[in-house]
Formats: sequence, C-alpha cells, structure tokens
Amino acid sequence: MIHDETSERAARICAAEAVTKRRPPARGAWDLEGDPPEDLAAIWAQAGGLELGDGTRLLGPEEVGPATKWLTEEKSLGWDGDLFVVGERDDLVIVRDLDRAGLRAGGGVLEAPSDGLEAFQRVAWDVLGYLEARLGFEPAPRQTPEIEAQKAASQKDAAVLTRVLAEPFYPGSEAMAAHAALVLGEILAAAGDDVAAMRAFVRSVSFRVQGARRGAEALERAAGFRAAARVAESVGAKALAEACLTRVDV
Repeated sequence: MIHDETSERAARICAAEAVTKRRPPARGAWDLEGDPPEDLAAIWAQAGGLELGDGTRLLGPEEVGPATKWLTEEKSLGWDGDLFVVGERDDLVIVRDLDRAGLRAGGGVLEAPSDGLEAFQRVAWDVLGYLEARLGFEPAPRQTPEIEAQKAASQKDAAVLTRVLAEPFYPGSEAMAAHAALVLGEILAAAGDDVAAMRAFVRSVSFRVQGARRGAEALERAAGFRAAARVAESVGAKALAEACLTRVDV
C-alpha cells in the first residue's frame, strides 16, 4: 500500500524540471524477495527510472536485481538481501538498505565509491528523501544522524550535537561520529562544564574504538584521549586535559 503523501512526493519528484529523463512505469518487474519498499514503489508507479540533471540515475524495477547480482558477484561483496543497488551518481553507487533485522541503525539510502563498496555513507532515510535533497526541494527531508552530526559539528551547535549523538549511527560512520562528539566536548569544556565535556570525550573515544581494526582498539583508545586532552587544553580546561591523559593507559 502506498500512502497518499508518499504518492504526492513521488509525483512532485517526477515532475521536477531537473529530471532530464523519465521512463514509462514498468510494473511487475521487481524480481527481489518480497515487495519493493514504499518509497521505491511510489516512484516506480510514476516512472520506470529517472535521470537528474546532476547525473543522478535511479534504476527501474527490472534493473535492480541484475545490477545487484552483477555487482555483488563481480566485487565479491558480502551483502545480505536487504541491500540492493538502486542507482548511480558520478563514481558513486546508490544502495537501498531495508535493514529489516534492525542490525544497521534502520538502514536508509547509502552511497559508496565504486572502488570501495563496503564503505557506505548513509545520506538519506529513503529514496524519496534522497531525490528531494538532490533536487533541492523545500522543506528539506528529515536528515540522517550522520548528516546532522556533520553539519552541527561544523557549526558548533551543542544542542543538535547532544541530541543527534544519542541516536544510532550507520556502521562505518564511527570516525565522523567520533569527531562530532569531540567537537561537543570542546564546546562544553569551553563553557566550563568539565563533567559533561568528559562524557562527550568518552563518547568520542568509544566511537573510535568501535571503528578500530582488530587488535588496534587499545591504541585507538589512547589516541582518542590524547586528542581530547589537546582539545581541552586548547580551550583552557587544563584540569580536564590532565584527567583525559590519566585515561591513556597504553
């Protein structure tokens, strides 16, 4: 079942001037297990594939299965059945993750370089939101924690960082999340809240350890607390910096 709001969003996308190619709908061509997710079903009810002026290409339902099969076999990828190719942009592959088992923070729309197809970056919650963002639609679709964290870190927005760092991040986003937590710690340390700053630093170190290669966890933990100490020192929180260094046990 496709909800009215979802159909309206899909129709608006397909009617956008920036859509340079739109193929006729190709119903009944989906050949993966189960029904297609609502976001893709809504788009495919309007068009059997799209191309945008920026080079983004959304596959039709009959292309998804063969494209996924070829890519996973060609690159020997260990994808499960919830991951499948839905498009491409420049040298990036666009992947939809349904994450029905709840193993990957709710899934979403992922981008990965064609030469690094296990290094996903989650860029949207669904295909409609992905296309709306590419088209610059307002209001903007709900952002993923990864996108929000990056923006909030660059803007040093403590309120947004505090909220978004409490949400689950997509696997592979540990370095970005660690940086966001480090920035939050810096903001809190500069404000004189050493207790909250240390919590943020510990969160940053935790992300770094999660993303460390096997056997390098202790080294990554030590590097994380050294980084936190430098940040604390830079904003004049000398006692906090010293406390961070006491946690370096490697």
